[in-house]
Amino acid sequence: MTIRKMEEADRASAQSMWIEIFEEDPAFAAYYFDNRFYPEHSFGAFEDGVVIAMALGRPTVIRAEGRDLPALLVAGVSTRPQYRGRGLMHRLMTLLIDQARQNGFVCCYLHPVSESLYRSLGFRNGTDIMKINSGSVHPNASFRIEERTEFSDMLSIYRAAMRTHDGMQLRDLYEFRTVYADYATDDAKTLIAYEQNEPIGYLIIGKSGSVYELLAQKKDAYEALLSEAARRAEKPLHVLAPIDCGIEGERLYSMQYLVFDDAFRLPLKNGYCRLAY
Repeated sequence: MTIRKMEEADRASAQSMWIEIFEEDPAFAAYYFDNRFYPEHSFGAFEDGVVIAMALGRPTVIRAEGRDLPALLVAGVSTRPQYRGRGLMHRLMTLLIDQARQNGFVCCYLHPVSESLYRSLGFRNGTDIMKINSGSVHPNASFRIEERTEFSDMLSIYRAAMRTHDGMQLRDLYEFRTVYADYATDDAKTLIAYEQNEPIGYLIIGKSGSVYELLAQKKDAYEALLSEAARRAEKPLHVLAPIDCGIEGERLYSMQYLVFDDAFRLPLKNGYCRLAY
């Protein structure tokens, strides 16, 4: 068995393992490894040249305490079933974390499968999120809701959220288009709510009924978007939204962070993170 930093030549083996372990749509996995695979920030365990465990890192910039900070998003942490229980995840994550610190990232962060899994490595809950459902909303305000992919309008709403929510990934127009391409592998559609011709909220939903993002600047817009999306999907929808959306639901932790050298405090003030890997 060999444990080392990944190389470009490991792409096919890592992609195959991703599909197998996460039961992922091959179209999304192909997109991910074409656009989001950074072997120089990732580590793997290998047997006979085949990936048997991996931890993948992707450089991002997050907004925290009024500053834009370099951070490493961790994804794809997994081990093939027959090799579990040998401490491979812990060894790979330790290597990834040590290198991230050396490379000047202020933190590593991830969406945990359980809150306790990464605590032994120093990760702490940092942002939270509200799980809401369409059955609990009763829209009483009218907005013009259009099905359109208008990146500049969505970006203006996203940037407004970044002014009040810590932990969000920094996006410019290019990054927004790139993130949307993630969703496009599920034939995503976008609903945008307008108030007096100004964009006030958006919702991105895939053909499977998964709502990938929901952001708005007021409660009424959240309710209108969610209600309209459920009507079109012809089924109830369960959605993750910022905790200040104003709609009752179940409060969950969304992201865990390992912060280097006290770069910022946890939990993040009004922290919210909903992202495409």
